[in-house]
Amino acid sequence: MGYQSDEPEFHHYRCHLRSVPGMWATYDGHVDVWAPSEDEVFQRAVRQLARTSFPDRPSMSSWRLDRIERL
Repeated sequence: MGYQSDEPEFHHYRCHLRSVPGMWATYDGHVDVWAPSEDEVFQRAVRQLARTSFPDRPSMSSWRLDRIERL
């Protein structure tokens, strides 16, 4: 009998995004994240950028999603 977990299975995704025009340096690139579904990838990518390179842009409205690919 196999082990079943209530925990969701996470997958590796690459989120391609860019910053919205504004009074700051632009960013056009990607962020690799682990997420349980594609629905959470963009939010997790924005949070990662806010924790690292762009602490002044924690809002999802500061970013535009271009595409998501599963790695």
